[in-house]
This record gives sequence, C-alpha cells and structure tokens, in this order.
Amino acid sequence: MKHQRPLATVASAAGLALMLAASALIWQHFTAPPVYAYIIGETVPASDAGPLAAYVEAGLTVRRASLQSAERASSLATLDIAETAAGPVLLNWQARVDDPFMTLAVPPQDVVTLSGVLKRHVPAQSKVFAWWDTSRQINALGALDFMFDRHLGLPLFLPAHWSGQRANIEKIENSFWAGNVRDATDERERFRQFARALTAPEAEGIAMLRSLAGEGKPIVLILHLRDIILLGQMFPDRLGVAFQDFGASNDVHGMVRWVHAWLEEHKYTAYGVLPASGQPVRAVALTDAASARTLAARLLPFMGNEQHDVAGATLVYQAGGFSVFEIAPADNTKLAISTTQS
Repeated sequence: MKHQRPLATVASAAGLALMLAASALIWQHFTAPPVYAYIIGETVPASDAGPLAAYVEAGLTVRRASLQSAERASSLATLDIAETAAGPVLLNWQARVDDPFMTLAVPPQDVVTLSGVLKRHVPAQSKVFAWWDTSRQINALGALDFMFDRHLGLPLFLPAHWSGQRANIEKIENSFWAGNVRDATDERERFRQFARALTAPEAEGIAMLRSLAGEGKPIVLILHLRDIILLGQMFPDRLGVAFQDFGASNDVHGMVRWVHAWLEEHKYTAYGVLPASGQPVRAVALTDAASARTLAARLLPFMGNEQHDVAGATLVYQAGGFSVFEIAPADNTKLAISTTQS
C-alpha cells in the first residue's frame, strides 16, 4: 500500500512555508540597504573655503561631502562639514533635488558675521536660544552658553516616496551626525518646547521662553528668517508658512512685482525675503492672520505684519537674515519696555 502523508502534516508544512516566506520578507525589510549614504570628500583649505575660512582659522578641519543615493549615481545634496569633538557640524547645504530636502541651512556668511558679534557682546550669564544647527555652527567658532548645541535632527524634510522609511532615515542621520554622543532625547523635548514658544501668541511665547531659561536668567534670542519655514514644518497647525523661489535677478523692481503678484494671488498676510549670493530670491509668507500673531512672526521682519515692539523683547542686532533680541527676566519687563520706548 502506498504511504499517504497525513493531512495535518501537509497543512503544517504549508503553514511553515508561509511563516518562512513572511520571515524572509521581514528580514529583507530590516536588512535592506540604506536609501542614501554620506560620502566624505577632500579637506578644504582656507584659501578655497570662502566664508568657511573662519572655521579653518579656528583650527577645525573642514571637508566637502555629498549625500549619495542608493538608487542612482548622482548626488542628492552637497555639503560642507567641520570636524569637532562633538561630531561633524553642518556648515553648508545645497540640495540637488527639489528643495527643501532633508534640511534648510542658513547661509554660512550670515553665521560667521553673527558669531563675531556674539562673542564680543553676549553677557556671560545669559542663556542663548537659537535653532540647534545655528548653535552648533557658532559654538564651533567659540563657546557660548547655548540652550541647544547638539544635533537634534528637527525638522526632517523627506520626499514623499521616502516617508515610509522615516525610522530608517532617522537612524542614518543619528549615526552620522551624533555618533557616540550621549542620548539627546531630553534636549530634543526641550527644543520642542522652545519651538512651541515661538509658535505661541507673543505674550505666552515670551513667558514660555523665560520659564525654559530659568528664574531671573537674561535671555538672548537668535532668529533667522529661515527658521519660520522650519517652525511651519514642525507645527503646521500653529503656523501657516509658504515660500516661493523667484530666481536670481538684478531687476529689483521686477522682483518686487512678482512677489506681490504671488502674495495677492494667494491672499497671504505678510512676507519676508531671503536673498542669498548666487541663489534664487526666496519669498517667505505667513498664510493667515493667526500665524502673523505668533511670537516668531512678530519678532522677525515680515512686511505687512504689525510693526510695534513685542513687550519684553529688545532688538539689539540685525544682519543678513538674523535678528538678535534681549529678553528681560520677568521682574525686569517694565524696565526693558521703557528702555525700548526711550
């Protein structure tokens, strides 16, 4: 009699095959190659570094690098980094695909100019608030007491077809930028509180900043017009932001007409302009009245917005896209306001 395999055994074998197939798919998912890699290039001498020469003169090694796609041969972005004891510091970023991609960088010449001013004039006891990447760039040129000076990776601008790989991409980013530096979870949460303060109504936002700084601590707040785009990415329900590139042009009057036509078409509330040498002029707009009343929008130079001073904040320096403010401790608010008015 021919031997028959029991039905239960056949069913178990089929189930095992399905389990093995599922396991193979899961394993393939977790061991899939990264979608990109950072490729470190040559050292940049001071003679070729342009505004980055300040970092070379400070004794740091500056290197060119690129973000190389695993899917195609061309680079997705080019960048410059400074090698520091706290890991690589991003100094310059140029996306080679639709912008914004991964991040938006402040022009390095703005940072270098601001750094010299801060080192000369910021009181030692002040708490200095700035976007975390700006803090790292300035700290590489000379230590200040920044509230946030580690790579926090916020926000992350991903193309739509990468959205399902966010966790994998965050691991790549943390591995490259943070390395063996201690866990940044607590600092990342404090930074979110800082960003929420900037997207709160102005009086509430000032109170939140004072709370973060600690009782009686004078605050220096550094904002760049670029930061409003990052805030809109982090908190789109609190701050509506739009931007449009208009190309590099020497026709100032024509550029103004194009920008105003764009604003009128979309009925945007207020706007600012981010010019950069050799780069397109970028207009940044606040999309509604509520967004225009947030602390960051009130402090930054947006045309069409309210122009009276924010209570408790005194503008002390402005250059490039940067605005620097002193924020008095709560018990000195009246003094700060009377000083501003005088």
